[in-house]
Amino acid sequence: MTSWTVLTGLLADLSNPSPQAPAEVTAQWSKIMGLAKWVAFAAGAVGLLVAGVMMSVGRRHRSSTAADGAVGIPWVIGGLSTVALAVPIVNLFM
Repeated sequence: MTSWTVLTGLLADLSNPSPQAPAEVTAQWSKIMGLAKWVAFAAGAVGLLVAGVMMSVGRRHRSSTAADGAVGIPWVIGGLSTVALAVPIVNLFM
């Protein structure tokens, strides 16, 4: 038998199990993902507050500041939507 035949025979015997993390890893991963999601939502809340302050401050004689604040709101909402939908989108493809 050649080494190529042995190698292909070994590879043919391998099964394709579904990915499954150990329980300890799953618990820690859940904590990390929860913390990351909390930080992202807190940053989104701060982003909306900053955009509102920019719009308020820029109302008089600084229209570009108000416009920058108004343009920032859809970006913050888009970022928050991405964070909220990240896990369901990944689960859809796995």
